[in-house]
Amino acid sequence: MNSPESILKKYWGFTSFRPDQKKVIDEAIQNNDVLALLPTGAGKSICFQIPALCKSGVCIVISPLIALMNDQVNQLLKKGIKAEYIYTGMSPKKMDYVLDACIYGKTKFLYLSPERLNSIFIRERLKRMKINFIAVDEAHCISQWGHDFRPAYRSVAKLREWAPNATIIAVTATATKRVENDIQLQLNFRFQNVIKTSFKRTNIFFESHHTENKIPSIIHYLKHLKGSGIIYIRSRKICELLSKELKKEKISCEYYHAGISPEDRKNIEERWKKDITRIIVATNAFGMGIDKPDVRFVIHFGLPNSLEEYCQEAGRGGRDGKPSKAALFFNKNDIHNLQSLMNYRFPKRKVIRTVYQGLANKAQIAIGAGENVGIPIEVEKFSKKLNLHPLTVHYAIKILETSGYVFVSEDVNTGSKLKILQERKEIEGILKKNDFQSELLSVVLRSYTGIFNNYVKINEGKIAQVMNTAIKKIQKGLDILERTNVVDYKKKIFLPQVFFAVNRLSSKDLILPKEILESRYEVAKSQLNAMIKFAVENKKCRTNIALFYFDETPKSDCNNCDYCLRNSDSNHNENYIIELIKSNPLDLAQLVKKSNLPRTETISEIRRLMDENKITRDGMVLRIKS
Repeated sequence: MNSPESILKKYWGFTSFRPDQKKVIDEAIQNNDVLALLPTGAGKSICFQIPALCKSGVCIVISPLIALMNDQVNQLLKKGIKAEYIYTGMSPKKMDYVLDACIYGKTKFLYLSPERLNSIFIRERLKRMKINFIAVDEAHCISQWGHDFRPAYRSVAKLREWAPNATIIAVTATATKRVENDIQLQLNFRFQNVIKTSFKRTNIFFESHHTENKIPSIIHYLKHLKGSGIIYIRSRKICELLSKELKKEKISCEYYHAGISPEDRKNIEERWKKDITRIIVATNAFGMGIDKPDVRFVIHFGLPNSLEEYCQEAGRGGRDGKPSKAALFFNKNDIHNLQSLMNYRFPKRKVIRTVYQGLANKAQIAIGAGENVGIPIEVEKFSKKLNLHPLTVHYAIKILETSGYVFVSEDVNTGSKLKILQERKEIEGILKKNDFQSELLSVVLRSYTGIFNNYVKINEGKIAQVMNTAIKKIQKGLDILERTNVVDYKKKIFLPQVFFAVNRLSSKDLILPKEILESRYEVAKSQLNAMIKFAVENKKCRTNIALFYFDETPKSDCNNCDYCLRNSDSNHNENYIIELIKSNPLDLAQLVKKSNLPRTETISEIRRLMDENKITRDGMVLRIKS
C-alpha cells in the first residue's frame, strides 16, 4: 500500500497534510468510520480521495449536486485518476459501461446522487462492486435536524448492507452537536468518531447592517471594496433587479439562479472564476463546490433561514487565508417575512394530502400502482391548479419526500420543440429573403423532418454550430419567427421531476409523523431565532455568537467583527477623553472644542462616562471620579 503522503505528492504536488486532514485520513485507513467537520475551503474532498487511493477497490461518493460531481470527476481525471459519475440524461448503454468499469475495470471513484440509490438497476450493480470506502459529501443533508435535510440521503445506510466491509467517511462544514450525533446514527457508524476543526475563521470579518434601503446601502458598501465577491439573495426577481442596479453604477456583475439554463450557469460561473465578472448576484443555487480561493467578500441581501446556512455561504470567502468580509444587510421586513415563511415551510396535513392527490392526478396513477413513476413539475402552474401558494406546494412536496412517499430528481431538461405554422408556399416566400431568419429557417428545414405536421424536438446548439453563430442568436431568431407567426417555438425548460417512491396510496391513508411536522417546525423556529439573534445583536462578539451556537466555547472575543471594532474604538475614545480631563479639568463646551473626535462622538462618550460614574461634574467642570 502506498503511503498517503506519497499519493498526495504524486497527484496533488503537496508534501504534507493539514493537521485535521491527516487525522481523518489516518482514521479511515485504519478502517474506522469517521465524520469530518471541517470549514469551507479546508480540503474535505482529499479526506476521502487519499484513503481510497491507498487501497484496492472502488470508492462510492454520495454528492448532492451534478455540478459538484462533474467538477470533482474532471479534477480527478486531469490528475490521471479514473473517476465516473452517473447523471440525468445518461443513456442506458453509457450507464452500463460506467458501472461495468467499476466492477471489472480500474475506476477508483463513482459519484452518485443519493436518489440514484433507489434505482434497482444501480443497486444490483453496486452489490457486485468491491467497495472500499463510502464517502458522504455534505453529510448534514442526512439529518432531519440539519439546515438542508435531503431525505434521499437516508438511502446511504443501505450501501452499508450491500458493502459491509466498506468504511464510511462523512464530511461537512457545518453541524451542531445534535446534527453531528444524528449523522453518525443514520449512517450506522460502528462507534462514534468525530474530528473537527474550530468553526472560527480568523480571516473573515463578520458585520451586520440594519438598513431600510438595502440596494443603495450595498452599492455604497461595494464602492469601498476591491476584489471578487458573491451577493446572496432569496428571490430570483430581486437577484436580477440588484444586478441591473449594480451595472448602472458600473459595477461588474452577473446574476445566477436556478431559472437559468445549466449551460448559461456554467458560463457565468467560468467568467466569474476567471475574474472577467467581478461579482455574482445569486440565489443559494450558487456556491456549493465552488473552488475560488480569492473571494474577498460575501454579502447577504436579507437573512438566510439558519446560522448553518449563513456560515456555509459566508465561508466561501477568503479560502486563500487572506482577509475577507462577510456582511449582512437586513431590515425588519426581512425578519417578518422569514417568520411568515414558517407557515409555508410547514403546511397543514390537509394541504399536504391535497398536493399528494394533485401529483397522483397529474401522473394519472391509480391507487396501488406507480412506484418509480416520475412526472416533471412546473410548480407555478401546478400550484394554480390546486389554488395554493407555490411555496406551500414546494414545501409540501419536500415533506412528502421526507415521509418516504416521493423523491425529487435533479432538473429535467424537457428539450425545445418547434412546429411550422405557415403553408409551404408561404415558407418558400420567406426563404427567398436575404436575412438571418430566412437562413435560420432553411437550416431548420434541412435538419428536421415532419416539422410541418408535428412538434419536433430541436437542438439550438447544433443549429448554432451549422450556422457558425451563438446559441443566443439562434434563440432570438426563433423568437422573431414565432412573433411573426411563422413557427410555434416552445423553449426548453428545466423542471424538477417528482417520482412516486412507493405505490400510490389514498391521500387519507398518508402517515405524516409528528417528527416530520411539529418537531421539525420547532427545530426550524429555533434555527431562525438564532439567525435573527446573530443579525440584530450589537453588544456581543459576532463570531462568538456563532461559535456558541455550534457548541464551541470561545476563549476570547475575535477582535475581527463589527462589535469588536466598535468596542475597540469605544475603548480608544474613553481613554482619550479621560486623559484630556486628567491633564486639565474643563467644562463641557471647552472639552468639546478641544477634543479631536467629532462633536457628536465627544458628547456621546462624555454622557456614557457620566452614566457609568467614571467622570463627574464639579459645578461646570468635568473631573475624573476618584
